[in-house]
Amino acid sequence: MRTVTTPAAMQAASRMGQLLPDLQRTATTLVHHGNTLADPRFWEGPKAQVFRSQIWPEVQRALIDLHADLTELAHGIAEINRRTAAAGS
Repeated sequence: MRTVTTPAAMQAASRMGQLLPDLQRTATTLVHHGNTLADPRFWEGPKAQVFRSQIWPEVQRALIDLHADLTELAHGIAEINRRTAAAGS
């Protein structure tokens, strides 16, 4: 099967590959800070209890899933970039 790649597609894949590591680090950092806030040794009170029991579990799961999805996307983008470079040579 023939594959056609435009310069715009190549540029988009390259830029995505550059941005993904920062997004992965941001997701990891948010989980770290959220875990600190969820720890009663560091934050206690009515708002902390709401955060710990109602907000953080769902947000934490979403961030962990996001990180996994970004990792999978990064592998896919790396493969696209590799194949595009190979096809161009």
